[in-house]
Amino acid sequence: MSNSINLEIFIPMKRLNKYRNWLIILILPFAIIMCMSIESITHPDNPQVNSEIEIGVNIKLTAENDDNTKMVFAVLAPKSWKIAENAQLTFTTSGYTKGDVVNEPMTLVPASDVEPTTALNWSAAIQSEYGLMGNLGPVEWVVFESQTTFIITDEEEKLINADVKIKLTTGPQNIKLFMGYMFCGKNRGFHSEYFKENAKSKVITVTGGSNAMIDYTTVNLISTTPASYGWGDIFAINFETVAGAVETELKDADKVYMCGKVVFNNGSDSIMVDVTNTKTLMEKTGDTSWQKYIYPKEFFGLPDGAVIDAVWLYFTNQDKSIIVRQTSGEDFLITETCE
Repeated sequence: MSNSINLEIFIPMKRLNKYRNWLIILILPFAIIMCMSIESITHPDNPQVNSEIEIGVNIKLTAENDDNTKMVFAVLAPKSWKIAENAQLTFTTSGYTKGDVVNEPMTLVPASDVEPTTALNWSAAIQSEYGLMGNLGPVEWVVFESQTTFIITDEEEKLINADVKIKLTTGPQNIKLFMGYMFCGKNRGFHSEYFKENAKSKVITVTGGSNAMIDYTTVNLISTTPASYGWGDIFAINFETVAGAVETELKDADKVYMCGKVVFNNGSDSIMVDVTNTKTLMEKTGDTSWQKYIYPKEFFGLPDGAVIDAVWLYFTNQDKSIIVRQTSGEDFLITETCE
């Protein structure tokens, strides 16, 4: 009898273990991530330089597992805008059963805080995950967080909608770029069970400045080092004889010279430098890359007290049989990016 009882007990437990294994297999496909998605991005119709603009981002969160977390929201913008210093973000939810927040100010994530799956600071982690969203100029991810820690339970929070309002001040230059936005929970970060890729970008074009349009969305033939400079600084002009699909006639040149004109004193005076000698000779820094450091007042031989308005440049070979200008036929315009 004892053996019979043990056998009867053993068989059901064996079956139970078998069913439990099947139950785990059936459940696993449904252990899916908490779905956060950026639904829409609203940019102002005609943003101007040196102006406060407002941007709206709508977010949807579908709770499919539990978490207690602050919300992280990141903005990709030109470094020259310094949005960490001037941007104001507010966060509003609807559908959060434990009490919606309304126009709650978001704060900068401390530089010492790290994204939990990469151990990088949040800005570096987001750039590692998403890059610069197609921008070819100096931009940066600036990361903010909610003040509220949200208690997410999939039994109660079926759908939470959130709106992030961003107020920031544009810089002094005409510029076109991909503004980027990213949203996730801070507690789990990029953990695969709590996160899916949910960054989006949208082109913004800021006008009203005096400079030629700076376009971070396409390859440019010229740039500066550093990107921000004033007329009283020493900085470099960088020239690419080949940029993306664009090939200039100087691509095989042994020497490249930078010539141009400075306009000063409110447009009333100008000086031209159009010689091809050591003064204008550029240094070759790559197969198709050339560079020239200048101190503008010295390069153009300006009188004391002259105030520079703008500099126009073109690039040429030694005998000037080849000259590279903009496709419009105009010289390249540069204006100072900081005073």
